[in-house]
Formats: sequence, structure tokens, C-alpha cells
Amino acid sequence: MTVKTAERRIPSSIQLLALGLWIYVAGAILPPILMKSGLQRPAAILYTLYSFTCHQLPQRSFFLFGAHPAYSLEDLKGRVGLERLPGYPWPRAFTGDPQIGWKIALCQRDLAIYGAMALAATAMILRRRPWRPLPLWAFLALGLAPIALDGGSQFVSYVLAQIGPFTPRESTPFLRVLTGALFGGTFAWTFLSRLWLLEWAAWEEGR
Repeated sequence: MTVKTAERRIPSSIQLLALGLWIYVAGAILPPILMKSGLQRPAAILYTLYSFTCHQLPQRSFFLFGAHPAYSLEDLKGRVGLERLPGYPWPRAFTGDPQIGWKIALCQRDLAIYGAMALAATAMILRRRPWRPLPLWAFLALGLAPIALDGGSQFVSYVLAQIGPFTPRESTPFLRVLTGALFGGTFAWTFLSRLWLLEWAAWEEGR
């Protein structure tokens, strides 16, 4: 597909996607700010809305305004006690407190995925043209394989722990952010670049 780059408009679909991604990411960061400000009801509404798209497990989420940005499950149990972690070891309803801090409404991996997609879309908008689309095999190798390996091995280890003497593997904040960012960034590079070029081609045909 060959499309001249001179005097081309930025596709409206890319602009809307970038805006939507930034709103989605910002909306996930807003609940801890609201909790810190004493606005618990609007924060609770946002936590509930985001719970439909993310597991929101506190041991796999970042916290703001607390002692640390992230906590392991054992660390949370030692700091707040089991009685404040309903559904343990999956206490997704726990949102934090003034000492621990307040949980971002998206888990670490999802925050990295959508944040990387938003950054990639914005970078293309600022340069006013897409990158050359990443081949599908490169997306599978660089974007999908790392997140499938990290997240998949973590999931399988917990399943095995339920049926035998296996120790569950828990990923780390670094790996969740890294694999999430790789997936989000390569997804945008692979598919948003193609969408951009398709809109340019359609615009050329309609002139």
C-alpha cells in the first residue's frame, strides 16, 4: 500500500482512539486521588466500573499516597490483616487505606497495556504519520509471547497448586509492566499503523 504522506490529515479514528485510551487510563488513576481527597462515593463508582474490565487484585496493582507503590499478598496480609482482605487470596474488593495508600483501578499489567497504546497512538499523531506496520510475526514474538508466558505461567501455577504440591508462581511488578508495555506498544505499532494507512487509502480513493 503506497500513500503519499504530504498534506495528509490525521485519521479521526486514530484521534478518537488516542483520546479514549487516555481517558481510560486517567479514569483508572482518578479513584486513589478521589479517596485521598475524601470523595469516597465517586471513587467507589469508578472502582466498580473498572471492575468489569480488570481483576483489580491489590497484590497486582499499584497504590498511590501510601508507604509503597506495590505490595505482595503476604505484605498486605501482614499490614492490614486477613479480616480486611475479603475473598483472600483474591481480595479484589480491597482498595487501600491511608497507610497502605489507595489502589489504582487497573492492575499493573493493564495499566501498562493501555498506557503504552495511548503513548504509541499519541506519538504517531505528533509525527503526523504512522510507523511502518510491524509484521504480524513480530507482534506475536515481541508482544504476545512475553505476556502469554508471564501471565500464563502464573495462572497455570495457581491451577496446579489446587491439585497438587506445587508452589504458585507470582509475577513481579516489573515483569507485569514490561510485558504489558510490550504488548500495548507492539499492538499499536501493528494494528493502529495499518488502520491509519487504510484511512489514508480510503481518503485518496474518495478525492
